[in-house]
Amino acid sequence: MESNAVTSALSGRERLAQNERTASRVLDGKAVVITIDHNQLHVLNAVGTRVWQLADGRSIDAIVEQIVQEFAVDRERAKADVLAFTKQIVAVGAACITVDQRMHQDKRTSG
Repeated sequence: MESNAVTSALSGRERLAQNERTASRVLDGKAVVITIDHNQLHVLNAVGTRVWQLADGRSIDAIVEQIVQEFAVDRERAKADVLAFTKQIVAVGAACITVDQRMHQDKRTSG
């Protein structure tokens, strides 16, 4: 499923991955991400950097849980922030979202 179609209604079960057409480096605790196709440079704060590091194809919910464990933040706030950040990095082409096929199967069999 296309990333743009998915970001409008994220549930947290989607998987987040860095776009293969990005280059990044962490300097002084901040990720510097270059989107090659858009020729843009993005500097991420500490939480954004950690989300970026965790964007390896794991679910957004798993990323949220990791953020809750590593930072002094409650789950509700972490999820809202991670979802907002996910939409931003997808919009600039730095990351992509995939939907687990089991989600679609679950919806088809339960509906």
